[in-house]
Amino acid sequence: MPGLIAKQPNGLYCRISTVVEAPTHDNMTKEELEDLLIIQRSLDINLVTLDDWLAFYEVDFSEAIKQLGSACSTFEETREWLVEVGYQHADVFMKKIAYRWDEWEEEE
Repeated sequence: MPGLIAKQPNGLYCRISTVVEAPTHDNMTKEELEDLLIIQRSLDINLVTLDDWLAFYEVDFSEAIKQLGSACSTFEETREWLVEVGYQHADVFMKKIAYRWDEWEEEE
């Protein structure tokens, strides 16, 4: 599963893909996250509980969002998503990573 699982500021979970540099799943409850992990064969509930899995694999949201980029979403879409999930420092963070979209636009 080339992606990161993190708890959003609003208390729900997201998966941020390291391939497409965008959230592929967001606003998931623990039950929805468990279902996703089972479907993706990342979690075998016969071997480990979701809480144990999260204790090992969950990434801090502020670290996970460092994977966001221009591969699959616009600058504004990414900013809006951060605000939607309750990230208090969306504008400051987006200023720090704005160059990712600038570089992409220059390549076109």
